[in-house]
Amino acid sequence: MKKKATPQMRNYAKRLLLYIVDKEPLEVMESTPAGIGRAISRLSAKQMKQSPAKKKWSIAEILAHLADGEIVLGYRLRKIISEPGSKIESYDQNKWAKNLTYHTADGRERLATFSALRRANVHLLRSLKSSAWKRHGIHQERGKETVERMVLLYAGHDMNHLKQIQHIANNFRR
Repeated sequence: MKKKATPQMRNYAKRLLLYIVDKEPLEVMESTPAGIGRAISRLSAKQMKQSPAKKKWSIAEILAHLADGEIVLGYRLRKIISEPGSKIESYDQNKWAKNLTYHTADGRERLATFSALRRANVHLLRSLKSSAWKRHGIHQERGKETVERMVLLYAGHDMNHLKQIQHIANNFRR
């Protein structure tokens, strides 16, 4: 059953796309793990688990989210490339965070997982013929979504979370 995209979801997608207006999305995706690594290089495990505010994710929780999101991206890409027109399920990131115990995540371990998965996904994307970038799936909330659009959204998602991580990390340096 298709869920209706809310104005909040549409605004979020627009915001993500604004992060990458002048950037090459695959380069953003390829460089994100190293950018995160630089941002957290001097942080302790305890600092990475510290929430910046009530009901806000810690760096370790953001990294758990990115690692799981990369699993989702990998599946979605492979499904759409192999079976164009496939249904793309949505997921509730807050339920994943709670039920997959993001609050106990080891940030550096999750960064390593994210980095490995990201390398594999970027390798796949770089191997595609241009026609494959136009293949699409039907997202449960957003409707028709091409490989190209997914990459743009994920690159913007990367920029959003990289900025959050940098902001939280910088607060520990003051």
